Amino acid sequence: MSERKNENPGFTIRAAVIAVSLTLFLLASSAYIALKLGAQPWPIIFAVIVSGGIIKVLNRSGKVNIHEVNVAQAGASIGGLVAAGIVFTLPGIIYLNQTQQTDIAWPSPWILGILTALAGVLGLLLSIPLKYTFIDKEQLPYPAGTAGAELLKLGKIGGRQLAVIMILGSLAAIFGLLRDMYFPAGFVISFLATGGIFFTILPLPLALGGGYILGPKAGFSWFAGAVIGWGIIVPVLMNSGFDKTAARGVVQNLGMGLVLGAGIGFLASYVIPRLKSIAAPMLQSGRQYLKFYPLVSLIAIGGLITAEVPWLAAILTVLGVWLMVAVAARMTGETNIDPLEQFGIFVGLIIAMVYEIIALDLNMYASFMIVAFVSVACAVAGDSGHDYKSAAIVGTRFFDIVRVDLIAVVVAGFAAPFVLDIIHSGFKDQLFTPAMPAPQAKLVAGSIFGFAYPQVFIAGFAIAFVWEIINSFLPGKYKNRVLMMPLGIGLFLGLSYAFPIALGAAIRYYIDKNRQHLYHSGLLIAAGVMGGEGIAGFANAALISSGSDPVGGAWILIGIFAIVLLISFRLRKD
Repeated sequence: MSERKNENPGFTIRAAVIAVSLTLFLLASSAYIALKLGAQPWPIIFAVIVSGGIIKVLNRSGKVNIHEVNVAQAGASIGGLVAAGIVFTLPGIIYLNQTQQTDIAWPSPWILGILTALAGVLGLLLSIPLKYTFIDKEQLPYPAGTAGAELLKLGKIGGRQLAVIMILGSLAAIFGLLRDMYFPAGFVISFLATGGIFFTILPLPLALGGGYILGPKAGFSWFAGAVIGWGIIVPVLMNSGFDKTAARGVVQNLGMGLVLGAGIGFLASYVIPRLKSIAAPMLQSGRQYLKFYPLVSLIAIGGLITAEVPWLAAILTVLGVWLMVAVAARMTGETNIDPLEQFGIFVGLIIAMVYEIIALDLNMYASFMIVAFVSVACAVAGDSGHDYKSAAIVGTRFFDIVRVDLIAVVVAGFAAPFVLDIIHSGFKDQLFTPAMPAPQAKLVAGSIFGFAYPQVFIAGFAIAFVWEIINSFLPGKYKNRVLMMPLGIGLFLGLSYAFPIALGAAIRYYIDKNRQHLYHSGLLIAAGVMGGEGIAGFANAALISSGSDPVGGAWILIGIFAIVLLISFRLRKD
């Protein structure tokens, strides 16, 4: 796909300010969503609508420059992916300290902020040459980036869309705050629980929106995993003499095996046969920006060493990023899935193997830093690929996107550890327990420390790995009928989260089949609901961590969102 030329610059001071503001918003809300839901759908649609709405409101007397909107949304979406890179890895430290009596230190947010920013910058720079092959030459779909470009071209970025997203977000925020005050545990279906099927109805608007964005294949695979694990395997194990904790542990280890097996299986079946073409763009000569790669790589190695990663492991980590960033960009472009923590696990396991062979010690703290660094770099590479795709479709200048992404990734990267600390302080008894809902963090912990039921984990890994190999040979109409990664997440999280996810996916299925003209309206609703509940959760955590009374703070936030709701209704009428 050749890039269209345009005379309107997209990179402006206003676009950069909006991008930085929204990237911090999405960093905070996405971190909460990822911890609460155990998944992080792409935040691009939210970024497009809100960026466009803000510029439209500020530009009442003139025509909106869609390239300026595209630049603003590109930088804004970076925060959501940086959040995933941190949230899906580092809480594993807390999990191991709670369950295995380890004493792994929690990293300094200042050092971790620098390290995360460096990982993001390296991931972004390495993604630049990939654009020329994956987007211009191979024209990979990058579905989220394409969807964002469609909204821009359709002009669905006006003040009315912003008002709708603010209304829905405020309603979701108020509902979420009231829910967490009065029925945080949901509603237990007692007659099912007595039969060994543990099912709690969790009224989670963000999960409903997440199911819609994930779509039928992923949403229904997630639900199938929950039914198999918690509707069949857990009751069977309990009837065979397992206690509740052991039965749940078996199912969750099986789910984690499926998740990692699916990721590694994709590497074996898709990436390795194409490794030469995937890596080739990063080795091309004649491009001026390539001269920065050695310098940034050396600075990244220094950052890892400062974060107490041994020098050899630091070098191997950066080399691993060079390879995994290309894999992440390719996988995201093909499938719209970026299993970022699995790329980190893969590099971490390779480095641990090298250290074992040469009889050197690699402590668990260093292993977590390695996995987090690689995960953030791969997260940014995946997100920037969507941005480049959107730019190619709309005609936005490519390096306008690169510039704003670079600014946003430095800001989001440095802020991410502080955001995670705030959420931990506010919700350590809800989201940071041995039953923490983010399966990715437990997967990282298990890969570093070991799994409670290693044979079950290996069985799950083998099933998913073999399935991915078989799936790669299936005819197109039979390919990807069952997605092993969301299936494994469903096994891990259970029916409580799977039900609203499946409901959202069912709504999307109906619209795709019968009401296609409502597709973008559904995206608008889903983005608003997820953004509202996510930022309400983060804001509540910030108040609690500052020492405010939880109930009093929640009511203050409800009042604020009620005012935003009234303003939004007024904005919608204008």
